[in-house]
Amino acid sequence: MTKNVSERDWQAELARLQKLVDRSPHNTWLGLRFTAAGPEGIVIETGWREEFISAPERRAVHGGVLAGLVDSGVVFAVMAASGVMAATVDLRVDYHAIPASDAMRINAQVIRLGRTLATAEASVYDATGR
Repeated sequence: MTKNVSERDWQAELARLQKLVDRSPHNTWLGLRFTAAGPEGIVIETGWREEFISAPERRAVHGGVLAGLVDSGVVFAVMAASGVMAATVDLRVDYHAIPASDAMRINAQVIRLGRTLATAEASVYDATGR
């Protein structure tokens, strides 16, 4: 059952989501840290790891890392909005730019929250906001 967003304690929700992140070795490796959660969506930050690079000569972040950040962002946005566990059914990623080799921020929000399926979107930004 979905809680009314206006009745949610978003600080408690941040702590709940961070506990879920911290129990996953993959999410821990990515270094995911929740910095905001509210009716407008969630914000997750991740530190930099040299292992994110796929093309050393360009310092390009591997597309799979970016897709993983998008996937985590949308799943946790749905979980924050619904209050229940969620999993990805379908994932589409559009790559617009190569992020700088630095910390990244994921902004994610739910577009539609249905009874059994949800649609959400996420954007990944580097430290320069690109």
